[in-house]
Amino acid sequence: MDSVHSKSNQTMKYSSPIMPDALIEVSGYTFCMHKALLANNSLYLRRLIQEHYDEENDICSFKLDIPGGAATFKVVAKYIYGQDLELTSSNIIPVLCAAYHLDMTDNYTRQSLISQAEKFLFKEIFRCWKEILEALISCEDIFSHADEADLVSACLVSLAYKVKKQKSQCPDWWFEDVCSLNLHLFKKLVKILGAIRHDPANISNAVIYYANGYDLGSDPDSSGVWSVEKRKLLEEMVYLLPAQKGATSTKLLLDMLSSSIKLNANMECIEKLEKRIGAQLEAGGLVMLLVTNSWDKCRQLGTGSLKRIIEHFVDEHYTLPVGRNSN
Repeated sequence: MDSVHSKSNQTMKYSSPIMPDALIEVSGYTFCMHKALLANNSLYLRRLIQEHYDEENDICSFKLDIPGGAATFKVVAKYIYGQDLELTSSNIIPVLCAAYHLDMTDNYTRQSLISQAEKFLFKEIFRCWKEILEALISCEDIFSHADEADLVSACLVSLAYKVKKQKSQCPDWWFEDVCSLNLHLFKKLVKILGAIRHDPANISNAVIYYANGYDLGSDPDSSGVWSVEKRKLLEEMVYLLPAQKGATSTKLLLDMLSSSIKLNANMECIEKLEKRIGAQLEAGGLVMLLVTNSWDKCRQLGTGSLKRIIEHFVDEHYTLPVGRNSN
């Protein structure tokens, strides 16, 4: 079947000796199709055809809202008409979500769209790091559908295991690529990496790299107001840092604390940093509290923060275990 797209009226037609008897509007585009083919490939469409069938004029017409909109339905329509299935890393998730939504399992003549798309995802996309990233990025506009179908988590788990198993002289090889993910997806990836026991120091460095892309240690804007978005992002980054002692360098923790104070981060964030700094600060490293570093060019901690860090340091290194005394 050949499809013809008319930009003037935004209509998609499929040539056939039989006149189309189903008009489906998707995101402003009208698809002129055949109800018998639609009903044989989708239980969901079969029900819509029954509801909207005009017996007098022998035609049905309805609007259809599916994940991915008209571009995705175009792929679905080609499958229905037996054309080559054009699956890519950029459309595989929307196509799968649409196929699930349309309940495209009721097909007695060939593999269903769901089975073909799932096979392509697991055997082709999951083999390649870049392909998985592209598939994840395509999820952003249909996130709720992809997440509900567990496609987001499947992609992220695949990425995480590739990070863990990849042998490279450059442990930061994956940092730049994952910066293309939005914050929500990046957070999910970091949590999965922690769950599969990836190197905490490497995870910490990835979090810092992601944060550096937003220049969190920079000066406020011309009005003297610190960005609320930067404050929220910094808080998120602090919560993402692995809990293991030493996973994040003391210098970086100090820089993040200074920025947290200047950005007016919440006290939970500030106290979390203070406690971690105190716990891993060695006696000879107390001077670090007063040293300026590159990430935050003008580190300012304040006496209250310094006092709490030292208290955490003392608790960690000099508090006697319960039931023991100095004798």
